Amino acid sequence: MQKGRTVSQSRLLPCLISLLALLSVAAGPPVQRDGSRSPLRLYPHQVSSIRQAAQWPVVQAQSALVADVDTNQVLMAKQADVPRPMASTTKIMTALLALERGDLDRVATVPAAALTVGGSSMYLQAGETLTVEDLLYGLLLVSANDAAVTIALDIAGSEDAFVALMNRRASELGLTQTHFMNAHGLDAPGHYASARDLYQLTVSALRYPVFARIVATVNHNAGGYALTNINELLTLDAHADGVKTGTTDEAGECLIGSVNQDGHRTIVVILGSTQRYADANDLLAHYRSFYGWMTLSVPDSALNRARDRAGEWRFLTTGPASTVFIPRWQRPWVQPLRERLLDDNDQAGAPAGVVHFLQGDQDLGTQPLLWGAY
Repeated sequence: MQKGRTVSQSRLLPCLISLLALLSVAAGPPVQRDGSRSPLRLYPHQVSSIRQAAQWPVVQAQSALVADVDTNQVLMAKQADVPRPMASTTKIMTALLALERGDLDRVATVPAAALTVGGSSMYLQAGETLTVEDLLYGLLLVSANDAAVTIALDIAGSEDAFVALMNRRASELGLTQTHFMNAHGLDAPGHYASARDLYQLTVSALRYPVFARIVATVNHNAGGYALTNINELLTLDAHADGVKTGTTDEAGECLIGSVNQDGHRTIVVILGSTQRYADANDLLAHYRSFYGWMTLSVPDSALNRARDRAGEWRFLTTGPASTVFIPRWQRPWVQPLRERLLDDNDQAGAPAGVVHFLQGDQDLGTQPLLWGAY
């Protein structure tokens, strides 16, 4: 019986050697790992954080949405796909169409039709001329309806033709719960959008640096008109940098707000509220408490050393750190695993390996390791 086991083991050994050889093919230079993947365990405080993170504040808005722009993750949605009147948030599409034509220095003449719209206004005069960029400042800072109609007629010749362009562009962007009837956003049958569509529209507009610059501006002189941004979020939140308000009888108070912290943007959409800024503040406070970006980096310390070819201990320096969007309760799960290259190049600044940041079996990101000076 013992002999039979010996024969089986002798047959198995060549197979194992062959398998290991296959696994090593095209695996790159040999590496040495300084740790292992640890199992994920939930502790009571994490369970509590998970529950709290899922309990978003109750808001007055009929529809609301909170999203991280870089990852395009929607973190909170309340009736976000229900089409509703959206008031002057309409003007984001008006601005987008003007931006896509690219000629912001073009001089437009104010038509008489722009003076009859009513509502918020720059108080333009028929026949005067302004650049498209000046009109965009009026459109987006003081929500000027006369600027909206001037832009529409300058681009398309008539507001009806411009509205057709708006709806065509909405279809191209995949905004399935959006339909426009005018360029300014005053209440009209068939004029609506969903919170999710408005988020996607805003992301498209923010890709234009001039749009991002305008909506973040508090005060500006445009063509002789002194304008002050009516978006109060810009002064209520130190990190706010846009985007657009809207108010009508049917739409209620609307707001698309943007905050930018450490180079990462979060957007909040509020439709049909009675207290849009309080709603936005509550949602953003909850977001900041439970979500955010984490820098994946290891410090340059005495523990970060390795032996070189001569057997001498050398410090390893780290290359650029990466970042990852992650709920705060998951951060204790993130562990570094160092892989050191076992090759002959140990010159200062040469690659020495890489640090993987792991969350269980998921590799969240890496940071290069470099040989330090002798």
